[in-house]
Amino acid sequence: MSDTPEAEITSITETEYVDIDGDGTIDAVRETTTTLVDIDGDGTIDVVQQTVTTAYDLTGDGEADVIESTTITAVDVDGDGEFSEDEIEVEQVTLVSEEVVEEG
Repeated sequence: MSDTPEAEITSITETEYVDIDGDGTIDAVRETTTTLVDIDGDGTIDVVQQTVTTAYDLTGDGEADVIESTTITAVDVDGDGEFSEDEIEVEQVTLVSEEVVEEG
């Protein structure tokens, strides 16, 4: 048996369907995934990552026209149990369909 504690990983995904204009048709889908990691098994979260991805159907054809994704990652590098500003990274990506750009 090893004395090395096992890492604990918890991941939660929530999906939200949004009818922006109230016409009964889904206009956007938002998925939020949050992952918590206790690397050393001491009960304190060492890494938090949350990704929010939203797909928008702007043209009403059932296809995603714009996809936005934001990922926030916090790593407790110094092991003090808190996430300071320099331990947090934000990455954002936006994709737009050619159809929307051409109509733009």
